[in-house]
Amino acid sequence: MKLDNLRENILNFIREKIGKSLPKNRKIFVNYNGTEPEALADPHFKKKRKKNFIKTSKYTIWNFLPKNLFEQFRRIAYFYFLINIIVIFAIPDPPSSPYTSIIPLAIVVLVTAIKQAYEDFLRHREDRKINESLTRVLKDGAFKDTKWKDVRVGDIVEITSGKMFPCDLVLLNSNSEDDVCYITTVNLDGETNLKEKSRPKNLQELDSEEKLSKFKAIILCDHPNTNLYQFKGKILLGQSEFPITNDNILLRGSCLKISPKVYGCAIYTGFDTKVMLNSKLKSNKMSCIEKKLNAFIIIFLIVLAVLTFFCYGLSFIYQNVYETHWYLKGSEPTYYKENRDLYNFIFLIYFMNLLNYIVPLSLYVTVEMQRFVGSKFIEWDLKLYDEETDMPAKANTSDLNEDLGQVEYLFSDKTGTLTKNEMIFKQFSIDNQVFEERHGKLYQVNKKKDEEIKDQKFARLWELMSLCHTVQIDLLDKTKYQASSPDEMCFIDFLHNLGIVFEGDKKISSNSKNKSRVINFQSKQNYYEILQILEFDSTRKRMSIIVKNNETNKYVLYCKGADSAILSKCIAGDVKTCETHIKDFGSKGWRTLALAYRELTSEEYEICEKNLLDAFNDIENRNEKIAEVYDEIESNLVLVGATAIEDKLQEDVAETLKSLRQSGIKIWVLTGDKTETAINISTSCQHFPQSAEKIFLTSMNDIDEIKNRMNSYLEKIKKTKIKNFALIVDGQTLGFIFHNDLDEVFAAICSDCDAVLGCRLSPAQKAQIVKLIKKSKTKPITAAIGDGANDVSMIQEAHIGFGLFGKEGNNAAKSSDFSFAKFKFLKRMLLFHGYLYYTRSAVLVQYFFLQKPRFCDLPSLFCFLERIFWNNIVQFYRFDFLQHNIDGSSHIVLWNF
Repeated sequence: MKLDNLRENILNFIREKIGKSLPKNRKIFVNYNGTEPEALADPHFKKKRKKNFIKTSKYTIWNFLPKNLFEQFRRIAYFYFLINIIVIFAIPDPPSSPYTSIIPLAIVVLVTAIKQAYEDFLRHREDRKINESLTRVLKDGAFKDTKWKDVRVGDIVEITSGKMFPCDLVLLNSNSEDDVCYITTVNLDGETNLKEKSRPKNLQELDSEEKLSKFKAIILCDHPNTNLYQFKGKILLGQSEFPITNDNILLRGSCLKISPKVYGCAIYTGFDTKVMLNSKLKSNKMSCIEKKLNAFIIIFLIVLAVLTFFCYGLSFIYQNVYETHWYLKGSEPTYYKENRDLYNFIFLIYFMNLLNYIVPLSLYVTVEMQRFVGSKFIEWDLKLYDEETDMPAKANTSDLNEDLGQVEYLFSDKTGTLTKNEMIFKQFSIDNQVFEERHGKLYQVNKKKDEEIKDQKFARLWELMSLCHTVQIDLLDKTKYQASSPDEMCFIDFLHNLGIVFEGDKKISSNSKNKSRVINFQSKQNYYEILQILEFDSTRKRMSIIVKNNETNKYVLYCKGADSAILSKCIAGDVKTCETHIKDFGSKGWRTLALAYRELTSEEYEICEKNLLDAFNDIENRNEKIAEVYDEIESNLVLVGATAIEDKLQEDVAETLKSLRQSGIKIWVLTGDKTETAINISTSCQHFPQSAEKIFLTSMNDIDEIKNRMNSYLEKIKKTKIKNFALIVDGQTLGFIFHNDLDEVFAAICSDCDAVLGCRLSPAQKAQIVKLIKKSKTKPITAAIGDGANDVSMIQEAHIGFGLFGKEGNNAAKSSDFSFAKFKFLKRMLLFHGYLYYTRSAVLVQYFFLQKPRFCDLPSLFCFLERIFWNNIVQFYRFDFLQHNIDGSSHIVLWNF
């Protein structure tokens, strides 16, 4: 982990030594063309206007030959034959033509180079497609179509709904009533829920090309970094300053929703964007068998050296053969008399050339043939074909077939990989009873008579579910909703089926300070003024809304959240029965929420409003103060009930995980989603064994507390030999672990756990975890699977990367080694194809390493016994060995298939 930022640290050190260290903040000239006095005064103005070009391919036209040759000649057999060819070329009167050795080596290298060039060409094609995508950039007073790669830092960009952001932007304006926009960041953190973004507070209206053309400012902000959730900066406009926070940032890879159009200023482009900094460039992977081959080849080179010097030593018996046999006089080899030392060296090369068949160069050709044909069996396998999407499995590389059967750790994404991210409202508990919806009518569970929806006992529940959310109506299509959470969207759909329709947030009149939430309750419109929204956070595990009923003028706080965060705050309601129902829902793998409310007087609300305002204005202790006020407001609640939602899993997920676990594979789930959501899914898909005790490393920011907690867990696990453990860790705590050299202790804890769940992880952290296990003492074979761009780093870091064809794009599938449509196919890939590939490759390698020594030992023995001069049989054996290599290699490949 310490080496991840080595390059950056070295560069910073060099800059400091030469007196050119980076300034504290990055300076961005917004909408400058280079003729302004500020731009002319900055000697680095052009350098700061970086282009938005990206490259994920490994080679270029210029570096392909040296880089590819270097990678191939890491194989010791290739390197040996290269040295052998150089020696043969260098010495006079070589024992054999160097071209006979060049041809087989050249063919092997050429075939491998062509294969790797083709694979990299496909990556170049994808890069070109992205770089040449069109967006609209402000030029000469008007927005013009511009390729993504030509967007520069400081440009003002226009994005329309449904489009991806080409680079990292600061939001300058949104064409919506409240000047906010909503985005999805599924390609960044795996979350499909909406996130609200707003322009910097008090910034002037920039809603036209004319205003934007005149807008010139300077932005001071952080230098490019991998942190997706933090941003610090400010806009300097004349004498005014406007602070920029993460709520004002639109990241490359995220998608605009709801708002018809937004304008933003490019702050990070190309490789400086956060999604690219969190990505890992594709590296050349080697299978476990290929790595072991290098070790075996060294052994055979030692055997070759022993045999060569053995035969060379025996040859001294015939040192005077040309002098003692009259009929050989006059036929002495070159340098026999002139330079006996050179003659002896050439004679040594004779033996080395004759015996170098012990080094199985043809093995590499045979293995490549077997891999190439074997990879086609994956694509031809009908049991890996998905009829629903018409997608067969695809092998993007054939170099890693054998590793499929050696996987020890599997790292999996959650959203879109284990789940479909489709929520279904199942049941709810109220007044000690459980109800469910069937075909638009309400029934008590196991009862046939439907309930009256207008019954007063449901009134408070309908109000709470229809008001306590952050769902918005799509401005482009008024019939569609956009939700910040799939759970909330599920609530709205459930109510819609019952005839309770959410019609959006509107200002009743121009004099209204706040918007009102409009609920159509079976053709009757009800208005509730939105006073405060207390957003969800992982510490409180709940969210609330304070509304004023426009008809009764009553103030009400509605609250929903995890049962552990709600039930303890309730002073009224049947808590015990509700707890029983929630446990029953949880046992079925459903996601549960507890619901409660509190009526407020106008005086109580005024106190709450004042306390909230004071907390927001306290810059130094803002977060702590807000948490205190929220906790005070969300107290003395009245319990309403609980809901159960099913997050639909992918087909046969639980069965697949069970089979992989039984085969000895340890499974980790790494997600950017919330902790509570991830735990629910891990439980429902049986990622966590039923008997496992959960241990937590979450929401911690004190290093001493983290150390103590980790040491206590490690001691507890070592003492308890029988009990299963499941570790839950979040990105915040993991950051402290990696930055304080606690990674080895963390790895030790994880290795003794049956399951590990990582929550709120950035793409870079996912890759860090994979690298940690990959480089651990046991050096296990790792595999990673995901479906989004946020999984690419993890997929490329693992020994084997699996990509799923996702709903949000095929970024993971394109960057992976193997891709298919559904998670359930992983079972067949690892346990069927993996087994066959590894056993067949093992037989093939063993055959070659049995064959080669025997065919080199026999001529050595024959020479010794026959006591004849070696050159007389050289050509015979050369022809015999070549013929055997051709026949034997072909037969063994066909036999393996």
